[in-house]
Amino acid sequence: MIGLIILIVAIVVVLAVTPFVLDEKGYVLISFNNTTIEGTIVSFCIMAAMTAATLYFTYKLIRYLLSIYRNTKHGFFARSEERKFAAIEQALFSAINDDYEQVERALSGNSVPDKFDDIRLALLAKAALANNEADKALERLFEISPEQQLKVAKLWLASGDSSAIESQLRVNAEAKKATALELKLYTEVLVQQQHFSVLEEFLPKLLRKKVFSSDQWTRVFTAYFSAQSADELTNKYKQLPRKLQTYAHTAYLTQMAATGQLAVIEGDLTKMVKHASQHDELATILNNANHGEAHKLQASIQDRLKKDDTNTALLLSLACLANAQSDYDLAARVFDKALNGDNKHQFADQAALSYKNTAQAEKALVLYNK
Repeated sequence: MIGLIILIVAIVVVLAVTPFVLDEKGYVLISFNNTTIEGTIVSFCIMAAMTAATLYFTYKLIRYLLSIYRNTKHGFFARSEERKFAAIEQALFSAINDDYEQVERALSGNSVPDKFDDIRLALLAKAALANNEADKALERLFEISPEQQLKVAKLWLASGDSSAIESQLRVNAEAKKATALELKLYTEVLVQQQHFSVLEEFLPKLLRKKVFSSDQWTRVFTAYFSAQSADELTNKYKQLPRKLQTYAHTAYLTQMAATGQLAVIEGDLTKMVKHASQHDELATILNNANHGEAHKLQASIQDRLKKDDTNTALLLSLACLANAQSDYDLAARVFDKALNGDNKHQFADQAALSYKNTAQAEKALVLYNK
């Protein structure tokens, strides 16, 4: 616009100066269809200058009015965006501090920038789960856009219903370049959905990829064996590849003990008595023991305790085994000696069982209250 005005002014100046240079008065004649404009160059220049000035001032006025409009509009939307960002920021910090009531307050009544809407839904789902509102959490999770669903896989798992993401995870987990996280999440989904036949086919890949630590393998196999019938446990264990049996061994023994099949695994448990590094594991396995007979195992533990009567892990093993064999008096006496602040919570149920069956209700009540 400025350039056009300058051009008009330049033409006007040239026209105004020309008559004086040529020493002639000069006329301007403009004819367009039936319209004719006629006058001297001087008068034409004056009119052109006035027109240019009018255009210039009109241009400046329009620019000024537009700037007022833009600033007003920008200020309004800027304040709105600031409020949206403040809401999501407050919610994030509240979630970091586990203040989920504040998360609800920050997000329920406020909107957030469009690109953070899925994060808003995820935070509200997490808050609902923290408040034990699984149905409400699922509603929020289903609202999250499909391409973002796998980013909240842990929330689906925590909700107790991960079926919605199983197919997506399967595609990723079966890919050659599947990440360790994708493999772990898919395994957790299979376990939660109890799709153990699929898990059995998937286990060799998990072993090759070296995804899990020993403790993580134990958790996977604990869930796996817990879902099997008692008479299928040993067959399922033996069908596993030898390398996987190593990782599954503790979970298998624990479930066998829980189903009262101590006689079947007595040899394995007796071997553990000979290795001090396995005494804690033995106590953990027998902590889950149900009714069953394993007198050779008991004799082996007692022989070892004759050499080291302060071995807390073996004392706890003996007490739990005594409960399984209905020798509650022996179990109660051993628990009196073995229980301490470090193990009382873990073995509270077994100890209370022995006290209850030996008419020591007060001791049992103390354990339940703690």
